[in-house]
Amino acid sequence: MKTRLYRFLTLIVMSVLTLAFEQSAMAQQSSDQKTSQVFWVGGYGPGIYASRLNADGSMAKPRLVATQAKPSFFALHPKLDVLYVVTETAINDKERAASLAAYQFDRAAYQAGDLPDLKLLNIERVQGNGPCHVTVDAQGKFAVVANYGSGSVSLFPIQASGALEPESSTVQHQGSGPNTARQQGPHAHCSMVDPTNHWVLVADLGLDQVLVYRLDSQNKKLVPGENPFLKLAGGAGPRHIAFHPDGKFLYVINEMGMTLTSASWDAQTGKLTEIATVRTVPEEQLQSSWSTAEVLVHPSGRFVYGSNRGHDTIALFAISPQNGAATRIENFSTLGKIPRNFRIDPTGQFLLAENQESSTIHSFAIDRGTGFLKPTGHSISTEKPACIKFMTTPAGP
Repeated sequence: MKTRLYRFLTLIVMSVLTLAFEQSAMAQQSSDQKTSQVFWVGGYGPGIYASRLNADGSMAKPRLVATQAKPSFFALHPKLDVLYVVTETAINDKERAASLAAYQFDRAAYQAGDLPDLKLLNIERVQGNGPCHVTVDAQGKFAVVANYGSGSVSLFPIQASGALEPESSTVQHQGSGPNTARQQGPHAHCSMVDPTNHWVLVADLGLDQVLVYRLDSQNKKLVPGENPFLKLAGGAGPRHIAFHPDGKFLYVINEMGMTLTSASWDAQTGKLTEIATVRTVPEEQLQSSWSTAEVLVHPSGRFVYGSNRGHDTIALFAISPQNGAATRIENFSTLGKIPRNFRIDPTGQFLLAENQESSTIHSFAIDRGTGFLKPTGHSISTEKPACIKFMTTPAGP
C-alpha cells in the first residue's frame, strides 16, 4: 500500500515538475522571440534566407524564404515592410537578367517567432551589368542601384505600395584607373543617400572616386553635383562607404589599396574633403589575394569596422571626436574565409561576420567601451553568404 502511494505521489510530483518545466520553456521561448532580432541573408546560393539573432548571440537555423538568382545585396524601405534585392547578373542573362526585386514581408509573423516566406511584389529590369548594391532614400521614394560590370548607376522610383516603377534614370560613368587589370573602366560598387536626403554618393572602384549626385526628386534623376567627386589615391579602388551618425563624416573602404579613408562631408555644398587614409591591416607585407569589402560605423559613432578578405579579419578603428579621423586599433579573426559582408545589429551589441568561402556566419559580442569583438561561440551556415540585413523598426510618417 505504501509503495503504491509512493509511486502515485511520485507521478504527481513528476507531472507537476514537467508542467512547470514546459511552462518555463515556453515562457523562455516567448521571451527569446521578443528579444531576438530578425535578419535576412543573401549571397550566391539558391536565394534569400531568414534567421533570428538571440540575446546570447545564438542564431536560428536559416530558412530559405525566397528563391532568387544571386541576391547579393539588400535594402529596406524606411516606412513599409518591403525588402529590395538586386540580382547580380548581366543584362542578357538567359535565366535571370540583371534586375531589382521588391519583396513584402509579414512583420507580425516574424515578431511572433515565425520565419515566413517573402512575397514578391514585382521585379524591374536593370539597365546595367552586375548590379551589386542597392540603397533606398529616407522618404522611400527611390531605390539606387550600383552596377559594377557596366560602371553605371540606376534610379528606380518607388510607388506608395512599395512596388518598383521602371528605371527612370541611368548615369554612365566614364574613365579608368592605373591598375589595368582591375580598372580598365568604371566599376560602380556602392551608393549611399546622405542624411539630408538631397545627395547620392557613389563609390567607383575603377575610377578611384566617390562621385556626388544631387537627387532630383521632381524629375526622377541624378544630377552631377557642383563638387562632382572626391579623388582617392591611384589604385585604391573604393568599394563601400558609410556615414557617421552625425552626418558630418564619411568613411570609404578601399578594396585594392587595403585602406580606409576618412572624409568630411558638407551637406550644403555636397563636398567631400579627405581627412586621412590608413591601412586596414597591420604593417605587414600585403598579399595580392587580399582585398577589403564592407565598412560600417557603430551606432555610438565611436568606432568604424571594415572587413579584410584573405587576411580574414574585421579591422577596428577608433574615430577622433575632434576631426572624425579613423585610426586602426586592432584586427579580429572572422573564424572563416573571405569575410565579404558583416552587419552590426540595431542595438550595437553584436556583429555578424559572413565568411563567403567557408559559408559560415559567426556572431561576436561588441565591447561598448573599447569596440573590441569577442566570439560568442555561435554560428550558422548558408551557401556563399554576401549580405545581411536586419529587420528594423519603420520610421514615422
